[in-house]
Amino acid sequence: MLAVAVLLLAVPANAHVGSPNVFYEGDAGPYHLFVTVNVPAVIPGVADVQIRAGSDDVRQVSTAVTRLAGAGSQYAPVADVAQRSPIDPHLFTSSLWLMEYGSMRVLINVAGAHGQAQMSVPVPSAARRMLPMPPALGGLLLTLAIALAIGAISIVGAAARESRLAPGAPVTPELKRRGWRAMAIMSVVAAAIFYLAFVWWNSDARSYAAITALFKPPRLSLTLVDRNRLALRPSPTDGVWLKFNVMDGIVPDHGHLMHLFLVRTPALDRIWHLHPARQPDGSFADALPSLEPGRYTVFADIVDQSGFPWTLIGSIDLPQISGTPLSGDDSGGQAPTLISSSDSTVDVLDDGTRVVWHRDSTALRANVPMILRFEVQDQNGKPATGLEPYMGMAAHAEIMSSDLQVFAHIHPSGSVPMAALMMASANSGAPASMAGMNMSDTNLNPTPAISPELSMPYGFPKPGHYRIFLQFKRAGKIETAHFDTVVN
Repeated sequence: MLAVAVLLLAVPANAHVGSPNVFYEGDAGPYHLFVTVNVPAVIPGVADVQIRAGSDDVRQVSTAVTRLAGAGSQYAPVADVAQRSPIDPHLFTSSLWLMEYGSMRVLINVAGAHGQAQMSVPVPSAARRMLPMPPALGGLLLTLAIALAIGAISIVGAAARESRLAPGAPVTPELKRRGWRAMAIMSVVAAAIFYLAFVWWNSDARSYAAITALFKPPRLSLTLVDRNRLALRPSPTDGVWLKFNVMDGIVPDHGHLMHLFLVRTPALDRIWHLHPARQPDGSFADALPSLEPGRYTVFADIVDQSGFPWTLIGSIDLPQISGTPLSGDDSGGQAPTLISSSDSTVDVLDDGTRVVWHRDSTALRANVPMILRFEVQDQNGKPATGLEPYMGMAAHAEIMSSDLQVFAHIHPSGSVPMAALMMASANSGAPASMAGMNMSDTNLNPTPAISPELSMPYGFPKPGHYRIFLQFKRAGKIETAHFDTVVN
């Protein structure tokens, strides 16, 4: 069993490759909250939930978990009261069991000076690894099991040999033989129990490993067609994922079925944010812009019909492409080659626009929820004007580690896909309220001004060197700024 467990050990991740935790900032009625859900590595497992209130008005917070959509999504269990931190009165924490795989939601009930309110935070629940049994624990359990079996065999033998004897009567040879026969039969029974237990254990381990493999980032098959057209589909080698036909039921997120990111490696000096169109055969394709040759790592974000986000990954070597001009929501950006010592807080764009990352004076640390704060300034260092919604949000950011083991596509609301949030809000009956969300670019409402101060909740999942690409829209043009940092 130990050998099987070790061989099946895996550390996969679902959407937001290598960055499984959920970060969300929004409003529960009149209360502004910053929510972090630390998703457990194994399912069933305990998720740690942190809720930070934006004011002193919140008196009590309680949490519960249910399905995001479908059967049972309307019936939440009794909520657990979150504990208020004795050090920081704005911080509340709770622990929730995630018992199922797939799209879940954490229901947050808030009571305060302005009455009752509720918020729903979508959470993708997926096993990311299989934990091996520690050898010492395995040895102890096996020893105890053998001792129990020996005890059971002895008890059965004694019962067959002496249970009908009068007190003080001698044990005859026939009774001894009967006792030995009973012990032999019980030994066979105990061996059968051991065998069936091992069969069940291994079968359960294989099933768990198959589910874990399902939630690994699916592989992409990429092909360059007609010199400047990229065709992509799930790799035929990813049979576990293909079996569930996820691509047949994906839904638009920020107005697109797929968000495709091409990052030139290892320099991380070019990024393209494109939106391929679905083809009649179910694959996706997009006409590439003009780009430099090199090896590109590709991340494709989609959301399935249950609200679960996925990131498909792949890579492709591309020649010099003479492509089509960018249009619509497609965008691109460039930066210097990433080097281990690079660290930056200001990026000056080609037109003189300055983008400043307002960092705290303390060093960044892994697994610490934070707010990434940026400011867009004009050529004179004044707050910029003319910012517009970009795909319904004030800004988008792509965060990646230098080894590309971490990739996250976030917004001012955090890491929650808009499509999943809409499902959660529809089921809870509360309107969606994501920080930085602005759907005015759907032409349903006049376009209000976007603040030049852009903030995004996130937590770097592990130490390392990171590059951040920040994308926003100003005066009809999509801009891309970059920042580098080291996380301890």
